[in-house]
Amino acid sequence: MSNKENKEEKDTVLKDDAEKVVEDAAKEKADEAKEAAADESADQKAPDAKDEAASADAEKAAKLQQQFVRLQADFANYKKRTAAEKLQISEVVKMDVISSILPVIDNFERALQVPQDQVADDVKSFIDGYEMIYKQLLGVLEKEGVTKIDAVGKPFDPNYHQAVMRVPSDEYDDDVVVEVLQEGYLLGDKTLRPAMVKVAFNG
Repeated sequence: MSNKENKEEKDTVLKDDAEKVVEDAAKEKADEAKEAAADESADQKAPDAKDEAASADAEKAAKLQQQFVRLQADFANYKKRTAAEKLQISEVVKMDVISSILPVIDNFERALQVPQDQVADDVKSFIDGYEMIYKQLLGVLEKEGVTKIDAVGKPFDPNYHQAVMRVPSDEYDDDVVVEVLQEGYLLGDKTLRPAMVKVAFNG
């Protein structure tokens, strides 16, 4: 083989090697570009996924907060309602108990209406005992808010008075209470029992 042929062969080999190096370098650059593009796309998608997750969490938290507020309001209403019901039941029971005691008060008052000069000496001590118990009982009722209905001289009011008789009167105008036959009582502003009364009627 001549020197010329050897030189041509070497040039061919060098050319092929150079082309291969260039081709490999180009391929490597292309692969790097693809990887960079893929990484950039992934980086863009990752924030979107995070934003969606954060939005879902915020929506869930808002719903839970609304449920909590509703539960608080419902519980507050329940407490108010049960407290009102307990108070109402307590008032009803109180009125029933006190109403059942009123006939006992009536009996004490009848016993104490007997004139003292008609009572034997050995009975007066019993009358004094009755009066003491009667006053103590009235004191207990007063502490509970019980008061007698002031009736005599007042215009007849069906909310507080029960008229059982109409009588002529020079002292009072028509439909004015002239006498109480049985005491009436209030518990606060509620009528426990109306007063049984006579009412003036001058025809």
